Amino acid sequence: FLRQLQTNSDGRAGETSAKRSMGNDADFLEALRPKSAQELHASVAAAGKRKPLPPVVGQLQVFVEQRRACEERCVARLRARADFEASLLPESSASQEDVRLKVTSGVRHRFKSLESQCSVLCGKRLS
Repeated sequence: FLRQLQTNSDGRAGETSAKRSMGNDADFLEALRPKSAQELHASVAAAGKRKPLPPVVGQLQVFVEQRRACEERCVARLRARADFEASLLPESSASQEDVRLKVTSGVRHRFKSLESQCSVLCGKRLS
């Protein structure tokens, strides 16, 4: 590791560029620090003011809302369809009620597994 000695403006040798750089950084940071409470309050108030968001943010919000609404409608339609298909079983006696519950449970499980496809479907529809 070699250190390069550089001469200061007053002719002194021995200060490295790294030490001088750290001194410059400290001076720079000191210049950024507020000098009074009034200056601090003014800088904090100015930082709170944000620029308006670009138009793409609004478009993205609309897209997300439409997609969420589409997914909710899709899930509601699937659940309604599951209830409808489960109701298509013929009237059963008390002894067949166990079979009816199993079939209804199977139909609901099948449609429940399709609910995850709603986000994919709505994403394709809206893009």
